[in-house]
Amino acid sequence: MKWVKVFSILFLLISINSFSQSKAKIGMNMEEVRALYPNTQSSNYEKTTTLSFNDTIYGLPGEWGYRFENDMLNWIHFDKYINEIKKPNFDKCLKVTKKLINDYTKTFGKPDTTIIGDTTFIDPIVKHHWGYNVIEARWNNYKGMKVKVEFTFFGGKGEYHFIVIINYFDKTYPYFD
Repeated sequence: MKWVKVFSILFLLISINSFSQSKAKIGMNMEEVRALYPNTQSSNYEKTTTLSFNDTIYGLPGEWGYRFENDMLNWIHFDKYINEIKKPNFDKCLKVTKKLINDYTKTFGKPDTTIIGDTTFIDPIVKHHWGYNVIEARWNNYKGMKVKVEFTFFGGKGEYHFIVIINYFDKTYPYFD
């Protein structure tokens, strides 16, 4: 019985961890989001303000950002860029992204689009390439939001990164692809 409680608590913590931003919704004002996440840092660019905080999802440290224009939340994003191009880092990003897609599928339903690219690590030193899409899932209208989870092996001009990104936009956002 004790183990059941331990596993239940661990499952709850893992679920909370993967959806740590799930309280914010596109269209909220800045005061509402600050009330949910009081320990955010603020930055301004042109006519936008972004609130951000560091978070770790399934062992992958990154940053959540909440961008506001005219005091209205119009973009939520999580991103992690890894510059050390090694197979264990690739495998970790792939594993985390698959877990996120699985979690989001349980909450949002089946993705409207799933794109599975090359899920194998190709070392650009051994075989030159310009990067590639690894895996992506999109939900086109979850409670008025477009949601995308993706892992990309970014490459170009001798510079490479593993990038794990979660994006939330308003359902009318035109540049979702």
